[in-house]
Amino acid sequence: MNILSEIWSSISNNRFRTAMTGFAVAWGIFILVVLLGASNGLQNGIQTMFGDRLTNSVDIWAGMTSMPYNGLKADRELYFTNREAEMIRALPEVKLFSVQVNTGGIVANYGSQFSSVNLKGIEADYQRIFRKKVYKGRFLNELDQIQMNKVCVVDKRTAEELGTEDLVGKQLKLGDINFLVVGVCENGDRWEGASVLIPLSTHQAIYSTNHHFDHISLTADLPPFNRTGDPTEMSPFEQKVHQLLAPVMQFDPKDHRAVGVWSQQEMYDKQQGAMTAIRLFVLIIGICTLISGAVGVSNIMLVSVRERTKEFGIRKAIGAPPSTILTTVVGESIFITALFGYIGLFFGIGVMELVNMLVPEGDFPFRNPTVDLGAVTIATLFLIIVGVIAGAIPAVRAMRIKPIEALNYEK
Repeated sequence: MNILSEIWSSISNNRFRTAMTGFAVAWGIFILVVLLGASNGLQNGIQTMFGDRLTNSVDIWAGMTSMPYNGLKADRELYFTNREAEMIRALPEVKLFSVQVNTGGIVANYGSQFSSVNLKGIEADYQRIFRKKVYKGRFLNELDQIQMNKVCVVDKRTAEELGTEDLVGKQLKLGDINFLVVGVCENGDRWEGASVLIPLSTHQAIYSTNHHFDHISLTADLPPFNRTGDPTEMSPFEQKVHQLLAPVMQFDPKDHRAVGVWSQQEMYDKQQGAMTAIRLFVLIIGICTLISGAVGVSNIMLVSVRERTKEFGIRKAIGAPPSTILTTVVGESIFITALFGYIGLFFGIGVMELVNMLVPEGDFPFRNPTVDLGAVTIATLFLIIVGVIAGAIPAVRAMRIKPIEALNYEK
């Protein structure tokens, strides 16, 4: 109890010095929290822009030729059929696979409510590729595909436009045909409107009888690939797809516009590389800030002990044990560093929460600027240890000075 009283008395008698020491600590922790929060917020924002798709997902679409081929002119519009789909599905790299067939402008009718929807024919793997969450009921399965069932899954946006989310087990008219609603799932991407998902086989039997489509989604185990920026450059997997499909679809294998291949893994690797650079930058700035705070704590504690050398001599002269001098100095350092470190942490988190509230949730890549409390705790402990060492070294030296020498010490 006496030690706490001495610590408080020392702090009260040296308010300016305490304030300067505390400011160095609080500022260092505050800057570190803001940097970490901004870094995490940027990373979360970029991750949100990627959506919930698997990082190894790949999109393949039929485009338009830009080169003549075997007497055929350029600028021909291409399309896939089930034959090309099965060729791609058979590639050893491919794991999950789903064709996508879109028919827009279909009128969905439930009771007295109508909505214009995008009708999408898909396969069962679509849910796993896009990590579609099902809120009610179930998703489409392989049996629906095999039996060409007239079942559908509506997204939440469609359900809201039809006036109810309690659609599971009800009949929904799509155009002139009734479908049984088996599930309600999450909405698609921001740019997609209301959507209804049905089995691919059912879509091809009713809405796309020519079996033409232009989009395939899949997942594949692909090696890392870094593009150089050349627009005509193709990844090894893209080259493989072109070599496979060119003779069948009649286009030049070097025609990069004929069939497009977009890899989520490539974009994810670029994003991770950018975030690694950002984290490294934040780490360097954070370390420099902590070093600056540590130097401030060290200097002020050194001055503090030097100013109190005569005081220590008097205390030793009246019988105070040397250990109390060390305990008082170290305790004061711990108290100041911990208290002001917490203040810096509090204001840093407050600023990040304020920024999170003010930043719009549009396309700006910044979400939930969380702070790693473990890193902040380590930083605070680092400053405490620096303060302890900075105070302990001159305190030990003061302990060893004879009382008569300490009394004659000039600041």
